[in-house]
Amino acid sequence: MTQTTNIKTWTPAWVQSVTQGRWLRPPTDTNLLLTGLGIDSRTLKTGQIFLAVKGDQFDGHHFTQSAINAGAAIAIVEQSDTTLDNSDAGLLLVDNTLGALHQLARSYRNTLRSTGCHVIAVAGSNGKTTTRHLIHAVLSSKLKGTQSPKSFNNHLGVPLTLLGASPDDDFVVAEVGTNHPGEIDALGYLLQPDSAVITCICKEHMEFFDDLLGVAHEEAAITQHLPQGASVFIESDAYQWVIKTKTFNPNTKIIVYGDDSTQTKKPDQHLGAQQRFAISDTFTINLPLIAPHDLINAQAAVEVGRAMGVSDKQIKSALENISPMPGRLEVKRLGPVTIIDDSYNANPDSTIAALNVLADFPTTPTGRRIAILGDMLELGDITETSHREVGKILSQMSNSGTIQHIILIGSHMASTADELADSHTGDNLTLFTQIDKTTPTDIAALIQPNDIVLIKASRGMQLENLLPALQSRFTK
Repeated sequence: MTQTTNIKTWTPAWVQSVTQGRWLRPPTDTNLLLTGLGIDSRTLKTGQIFLAVKGDQFDGHHFTQSAINAGAAIAIVEQSDTTLDNSDAGLLLVDNTLGALHQLARSYRNTLRSTGCHVIAVAGSNGKTTTRHLIHAVLSSKLKGTQSPKSFNNHLGVPLTLLGASPDDDFVVAEVGTNHPGEIDALGYLLQPDSAVITCICKEHMEFFDDLLGVAHEEAAITQHLPQGASVFIESDAYQWVIKTKTFNPNTKIIVYGDDSTQTKKPDQHLGAQQRFAISDTFTINLPLIAPHDLINAQAAVEVGRAMGVSDKQIKSALENISPMPGRLEVKRLGPVTIIDDSYNANPDSTIAALNVLADFPTTPTGRRIAILGDMLELGDITETSHREVGKILSQMSNSGTIQHIILIGSHMASTADELADSHTGDNLTLFTQIDKTTPTDIAALIQPNDIVLIKASRGMQLENLLPALQSRFTK
């Protein structure tokens, strides 16, 4: 990479030097200060760079003119035949736009390092988004910083997170995800974190990882990119796995949370949509999140906050005012029906955890607890056994009267239905092996006033599309 030590960042000269691109048309104002970078012409802001990325189902080059019309100051492309209508904007040709994105992020990471911005990576099988959200809230009670937008945790999201930070920021909390071996290592190289969090080791993307040790090997790779002596915050059960891997960096300061190694304790009661736990003899927190595992996620935020100099009083205030993340055990009231929306993603461990949340959720004498579950994807050889495992849990909950109706969606959930058929004593089971246009309406018709409804599935099932039909039925 060309050295850019003497070139100010976020200028056309910096962009060209870092990417080694060739101007098809330089911007009219070569001294302008760019305001950021985006890959979506619909959300681009005036003065930003538009990077035309090619994806499996889209090609950003088709939207270059739209980006310029939206105010982009520069468009970075990899097709030399790209043209623009009359505009003062620049057009920069590179060999590969994804490569250019990573080059810009790596260069800008050096800028953030020079200004003292502390980069925190959040890895792990489950709970990354909520943990990142909680950490950001805690740190923001004292410091200035930013976090990954939504779940920007892949080869596009991580560099965009870095490029979205300001040199004035004290911190950046970056979510780091994976679904193939080697991805965490590649993202860690890009991110170069100053500290890291590993939330848990669970059955995720087992189509590509042989076993839990393989998952741990992948997640622990983030520690390879920490400086010597850096802090790594590890959930207690995950710690037992990651220390067995060759990818775990022992030259770090290990802080284990989620067991007796911290002062945090599990709550002995639920407070409506809250949970209570203590972080010291002085401070007790009423956490406005409903999942028991959110207590563990909150403990990570407590420990990171303390390490970054946030007081317990500030931590308490931040966590008690947190809002749930969309689609992650988010409680929604649709007229007389309560929805527990956990539709963002699913694997066996998170599905069972969500069912336990439903089982503990208070209901009225006339209300039912209903589980709507869709396929868990990318589980490879354990797909059928995992869906049957969920079926066994459902059978126990149904036979005990904890859950009153079960709605299963997808071809893999047929295995769950088969398991239920072997041990289920009720007739309160509905299976949709496929989703068509009428499925949301058909499912909404099965719901009654005062029901508590859990919606849970892998991202590819898009079960959030059930919500409009439920809203239409109950909020007229």
